Amino acid sequence: MKPDLYHRDREVVFAAGLLALGTVLAFAPDAFLPMLARAFLVQWSLVFAAFAAWAFLKRRTWPAWASALSTCMVLLQVDAPVAGPVPDLRSADLRIAQVNLLQPNTRHAEVIRLLRASDADVISVQEVSPLWAAVLVGSLRDAYPHFKVVPDVNCYGIALFSRRPVERMVEHALCGSPAIEAVLKGPEGPVHVFTVHATSPGDPADHRLRNTQLGRLARLVRSRGQRTIVVGDLNTVSWDRAMWTLCRAAGLRIGTSPLSPTFPAVLGFALIPIDHVLTSSGATVVRSSTFSIPGSDHRGLLADIAT
Repeated sequence: MKPDLYHRDREVVFAAGLLALGTVLAFAPDAFLPMLARAFLVQWSLVFAAFAAWAFLKRRTWPAWASALSTCMVLLQVDAPVAGPVPDLRSADLRIAQVNLLQPNTRHAEVIRLLRASDADVISVQEVSPLWAAVLVGSLRDAYPHFKVVPDVNCYGIALFSRRPVERMVEHALCGSPAIEAVLKGPEGPVHVFTVHATSPGDPADHRLRNTQLGRLARLVRSRGQRTIVVGDLNTVSWDRAMWTLCRAAGLRIGTSPLSPTFPAVLGFALIPIDHVLTSSGATVVRSSTFSIPGSDHRGLLADIAT
């Protein structure tokens, strides 16, 4: 075989491999391994785009076009059921802070100062150990007199604090993970706020468990039939099939940006968005941002919401 034909055939085979990888990332079913790979679609698209640019510069036509097409296929999947146009910022009347502490975190005083300085009306907290529960209640109860804390030692303890008056706070069981529902009093009627920490999908069994939990959460939210806000570490990215299923079944929209990653947080940066604020009709996130949590492997979320 002539050398030029040999190199061309190698390029064609390599290009076919790139297209196969891009197709799998874009259109794989909701199974465990594809879910893990698809969590990093933004990073995959950057890799494909960088390789396409390099291949075009080197006149490697087949790999260049294959990488470019894979970039497009992957980027088109970075989509999410995001809320529509927001109202004027002045209409925001509820601020929610979302914080995953990281259970072994010992930087208690710094975290408490951060939470108090957030000026949040409601604070959603995950990975609440018995020690963290004592710290949170002892340090926040003066400013946040309405609270419910469900501590645990398995990284799935949870808490919800409110300085707004509440009608009630109740705990729900979501297949092994607790969720807390607060019914806030408001001039336009009650607002239901759920804080949730879904199971981390670290293996196929936990992936199925997480999806089951999100399914039960959807039915719970749908049964309320009123303005509802869901906040927490849902352990799914914005564009995952599980997120789409949750939002479609519960009538929710994502209020925070799909391009605002919260985990894993290293030196103030993160890779993927797994902490979220979701809203039903009648509630809209006007503005949101992320912030660094001392000692945690998550970034926090702060959302101003019009209810």
